[in-house]
This record gives sequence, C-alpha cells and structure tokens, in this order.
Amino acid sequence: MNTIFKKEIKSALGRAADLLGISERRYSSFSTIVAFHRVNDDMPADGLTCSAAKFDDFCRYFSARFRVIPLREQIAASRFGQDSRGSLSITFDDGYLDNFQVAAPILEKYRLPATFFVTTGFLGTSIVAPWDAELPTAPRWMEWSQVRGLASMGFEIGSHSDTHLNLATSSPEKIRSDLTASKQKLEREVGVAARLFAYPFGGPEDISDAARDIVRDLGFECCAACHGGVNSRSADPYKLNRIGIAEWFATPEQFGLELLLGKA
Repeated sequence: MNTIFKKEIKSALGRAADLLGISERRYSSFSTIVAFHRVNDDMPADGLTCSAAKFDDFCRYFSARFRVIPLREQIAASRFGQDSRGSLSITFDDGYLDNFQVAAPILEKYRLPATFFVTTGFLGTSIVAPWDAELPTAPRWMEWSQVRGLASMGFEIGSHSDTHLNLATSSPEKIRSDLTASKQKLEREVGVAARLFAYPFGGPEDISDAARDIVRDLGFECCAACHGGVNSRSADPYKLNRIGIAEWFATPEQFGLELLLGKA
C-alpha cells in the first residue's frame, strides 16, 4: 500500500471520527502545539513547505475543532497549574518571508493567534540555510520591519536562536552568547521582551539538559521541541512537544486521526 493511499484512508477515517464527535472528545484530554516553516506556492511541498491552500485548510480545521490560543497562554497554564487541555497553539520556525506575506493574512482571516520563532541572525540577509542549499531558488527571510509588522498584528515573536546552532553539540559559552544575542536583537528591533524559545532542529537529540538550564537562566519561559507529541496538563514548559505539519500530513483530517490515535 503506497503512502498516498494510506494518507487518503487515514483522511477518510479522520472525517468519520470528526462526524461522530470522537476526535473532539479525545482532543480535550491534552494540549497541542503545531509547527510550520514555509507556506509557499512557488516551491514544491517538502518537509518544511506547504501550500497556501493547505495551510488555509488546516487553519479552518483548527478553528472548528480546537480552542486556538496563543502559546504564551499554554505556557502560563503549565506554570500555574491551570487547565489548557483542548487547546491548540500555532507556531512557525526560522523566519521565512512567506510567513509575513502568505501565512499571516490567512491567520488573520480566521482570527487565529500564532507565534513566530525567528532565527535573528538570518533576518534581513541573503544567508542560505544549509537545508535550503539544494533548492533551485533559495527562499527569502523576513526583514525586521516585517517582524515588527507581525508583532503589530498581535502575533507573538519568539527566538529560534541567532544562528540556528545545535544546542546539543555547542559549548555552554557559545549557547549562552548566541541566545543572548538573539534576545537582545528581538528586544531592540521589535521592542518586545523575548520570552519564548524553540530550539533549532527540534529533535530529542538536538538539545541537552545543560542547554535547557541556560535557556531558563536567560529568562525564556519555554523551550519547545519539534519532534511530535502532545502535552499533558502538567507538561514541563522547558520540554514542550510540537507537531510539525508540512508534508507529513496530507490533510487536516489525517492529522486529526493521527492525533486521535496518539501517533502525531
């Protein structure tokens, strides 16, 4: 059975679960954070890219099936023992230009909050990230003025480090220097306190407990991964799970079924 057919079957099962009300009952037992990178119609779908139409479909689904709240509210609930089960937060990593040009208008259309974790050293530059080096045309980064624009629309702005360094393999001194630079740039350029952090690469192997301690010491209120999984009511804000979307989920209904089955 090929992958496309499997996704079609899962989408159909997900639609059935939605119609029967099974999904929403299950969603109310945990909180969910999803992660996007690029929303772009000029590039083929891949692990970091989804089309505008697909993103629109997901936003419509989130709006209908979840209580969509800012990430900061999920974090506050975890810190103070409040209940955020049934909620979902939308996040973006890296700082691609299409976040401002394509994703933000769709989010505004549905009146959905979101958090944009930006790699501050990339903004306003022509740097080509290593994972984009083989693309026919390198995607562009936002300018600082556009990040300020997102903030003025009410979206949260967080740090994704300054240079997209790996927190598991870098020295404590380098981690502290990099994250401090990112915080200072965000506070200087956007005028907001940098409290939210998602670590680069996002795998369980891409961070260490020592690095988490530095994140906490620098005043960040969270440390979000990107390797899948939901969060319980008592989730540690410095060990938050996020579910990457992009090509992994063909439709919102497939996402819903995987979430229902605990496989997202």
